[in-house]
Amino acid sequence: IIDSLDIITLDFKKILILGDQGVKIYRYIQKRYCDSQVTICDFNETSYNVNITNRKQTTIDLDLWSPEQNHYDLVISNFFLNISENLEKVINKILKSLLPNGLFLATLPSPENFNFLKSAMIETDIELYGGAYNRFNPTTDMHIIIDILKKNNFRIPLVNYEKIHLEYKQFNKLLHDVRSMNLSYFQKDKKNTFEKKFYFKHLEDNYSKSEDKNFKLTSNFYIVSGWKDHFSQQKPMKPGEAKNKLKDYLK
Repeated sequence: IIDSLDIITLDFKKILILGDQGVKIYRYIQKRYCDSQVTICDFNETSYNVNITNRKQTTIDLDLWSPEQNHYDLVISNFFLNISENLEKVINKILKSLLPNGLFLATLPSPENFNFLKSAMIETDIELYGGAYNRFNPTTDMHIIIDILKKNNFRIPLVNYEKIHLEYKQFNKLLHDVRSMNLSYFQKDKKNTFEKKFYFKHLEDNYSKSEDKNFKLTSNFYIVSGWKDHFSQQKPMKPGEAKNKLKDYLK
């Protein structure tokens, strides 16, 4: 998200942050858009002690959320929209909350995200419980996300695929980082009891280690962006409007 914002020269004045973004993004927003009004919405209060000028924070249920319309010129979200039961409905709300020429920028896990961990959890569940529980929220394919952006009339809709390889010396550290990414299953049919130490011991045994004894983890995710329509944006020409013919340049 920071890399994407670095190449945009617009000075956003009203920023909406959906989800707990962590210290690094908070500090970036404070430094880059120091005079902006920042609204932070999450399902609980953030624990980060970061001083952001003109900061407003509130808790929301993402699926019941009703944002102010035509109010923000930047909406960003990092691994948060995936907790929604209806991604298309939430993206439509985001579009309506944006001012003309406003930017939507988010990251979402791909279906391939943490495949090795998911497989180890299924194997552990079958060993201990005779069947597998839902451990992660459902994910959305790239082509569906693109269709949602187009259906909601986002301009210049983009979905980029990224992959990050990580290694951990301690399995508990790996699990801690995974939990912090809002990927745990949120629906009502989830397992209602906390796992005990023996579960995580079995899970660690089922998880593959590299030759140097570190635990490998691959995060696969999408970077999603789109703009709300504005007269200043370039528009594709209509048939017959071009002054030159394509065949003139193909000789």
